[in-house]
Amino acid sequence: MPQAVKKIPISQVTRGMFVRKIAGRWMDHPFWKGSFLVADDKTLQTLLSLGDKEVWIDTRKGADVAVAAAPAPPIAAAPEPEPPPVEAAVPRSDFGSEVAQAERIRDRARGVVKSLFADARMGKALSMDAAVEIVEEVGHSITSNPEAILSVLRLKKKDDYTYLHSVAVAALMMALGRRLGIEGEPLRELGMAGLLHDIGKVGVADAVLNKPGRLSPLEMISVRLHPVLGWDILCQQPGTSKVVLDVCLHHHEKVDGNGYPDKLSGDDLSRAARMGAICDVYDAITSERCYKDAWQPAEAIRRMAEWQEGHFDRQLFHAFVKMIGIYPTGTLVRLASGRLAVVLVQGRGSSLSPIVRAFRALPSNEELAPVLVDLEDPADSIVGIEDPRDWDIDVPALLLR
Repeated sequence: MPQAVKKIPISQVTRGMFVRKIAGRWMDHPFWKGSFLVADDKTLQTLLSLGDKEVWIDTRKGADVAVAAAPAPPIAAAPEPEPPPVEAAVPRSDFGSEVAQAERIRDRARGVVKSLFADARMGKALSMDAAVEIVEEVGHSITSNPEAILSVLRLKKKDDYTYLHSVAVAALMMALGRRLGIEGEPLRELGMAGLLHDIGKVGVADAVLNKPGRLSPLEMISVRLHPVLGWDILCQQPGTSKVVLDVCLHHHEKVDGNGYPDKLSGDDLSRAARMGAICDVYDAITSERCYKDAWQPAEAIRRMAEWQEGHFDRQLFHAFVKMIGIYPTGTLVRLASGRLAVVLVQGRGSSLSPIVRAFRALPSNEELAPVLVDLEDPADSIVGIEDPRDWDIDVPALLLR
């Protein structure tokens, strides 16, 4: 019987094969899924550009080497691109100005959320008018250029986490809602739900929230009570919508029933609560905390893809990936043309082909005049993900250029 899973050189990969795994570290290649079907020329060309790596293919799910070779010979690997890259027009509005505006919104939102938490600690009525204004501003920014506000809110300081996490989840909820076709008041409710989802953390000691080591059983119980505490606080605010209450109470539930506080699963979990779970986790793991380093955006997407079975709603997670991008804004990438680049916005076509700003030559590490490159053009492509800390690169400064 022929072997079902076999290792072959990447040069032998053809359309129709099912890749089970790429040899080496996942950060050394641009594919966010561990296994996938080579269904089109773009995917094949990206694989071939990886050079002398090897892959494992599964012949039960796709073509075998001998079978694939007859009807469709492999496409030759692209030569080193000689012509200058295609310069892309800045999509939507000017990205630099949008980032600057997003930073102003972030600063105002930080103050509003800080006041909301302070009022909740003292048992006062929350200033909902100010919260509504912030949600409106975030919504306008999401409509104008979602990548700008989302990238600004991801890059937060450790001391700002508690407050800006709430703003970031509000922005992610609204961006995902728009992706799903939600508009008007229902979209604003999602934003408000994100803004207030963690209000119950006012009942958890800072020493516990910021503890660098493993939590004790009692400390874990304290943390897991915050959805219930938040729900109780919001129930005392006149006019709080059911969506806001639901997301606050159930954003730590999982679709397999292993979340908390109510261990809901399946259809018992609302769509808003499932959205909240995805947005909350993504911002948490891409944020730097006193007890952990931030994961890079592309790494976070890949890790979440591994968890999604039983953890996240599959369809909503796929919509989230399409919204945020396999290479989210602010991801530092290495291009086939031998340059470093930062992802600015998602392209209109393949999620593997965003618009980037190339700024440094490799391996010389020479600074280049920044140029926008639309990776929908086949002259260049992403061949790897880089950690900005390894290159001492200030990603926010790159986004503002």
